[in-house]
Amino acid sequence: MAQELPPPGSGPAADPIIQQALDRASAPHLPPDDERRLLEIGRRAWLTETGGYTQVRIQAATARRDTTASTAVVAGDRQPVRAVVRLVWAGADPAGTFLDGRTATVTFTQNGDGSWNRIS
Repeated sequence: MAQELPPPGSGPAADPIIQQALDRASAPHLPPDDERRLLEIGRRAWLTETGGYTQVRIQAATARRDTTASTAVVAGDRQPVRAVVRLVWAGADPAGTFLDGRTATVTFTQNGDGSWNRIS
């Protein structure tokens, strides 16, 4: 039985329920080490993006292969692996309006050495 999402304003106690819902939304298909690394750098990148906000917390996050990216072969080479980190976050904007359940995505591409670079 699917669990309902908590109502807005439920606070940090609801974050595990949001994480479970996000996890159920798509199957993991990255190696576990890549997934952990992408979650780490995706969270850090998003916290930098929200520098003008206060009370910021990441409520939930997933890292998945970017299935919208082209995997065409170009001149015998495959395009680099792309991944997207999807985040649900809470925070007060510069005007002071606090909202939870905000969404964001951060996209990365994998280098030949296995490291990841942010592309959006």
